[in-house]
Amino acid sequence: MKNTYSTQDIVLAAALKVLGFKMSHIDKVGNKGTFFFIDVDQTVLQDFDLGNLKVEPIAFNMAIKALTTATRRQCFNTSIIVSSQKEN
Repeated sequence: MKNTYSTQDIVLAAALKVLGFKMSHIDKVGNKGTFFFIDVDQTVLQDFDLGNLKVEPIAFNMAIKALTTATRRQCFNTSIIVSSQKEN
């Protein structure tokens, strides 16, 4: 069974994307997005919280822009499915 991790922190979401964690979908309520990831390593979250996580800066900047655009593009109270492939 796959564990799902959610966050409204776009900076954390961008870091997780750059590190290669799979985002399953985005829920949008109002002007805020909640980003859902599959099987996020707790060590990565701890490193992020402690300020010890390092990612490539250009990829990180591009990930923030992509997540912002994906969230803004959607209508209110919707869910964005990021991957068209079904998980088993």
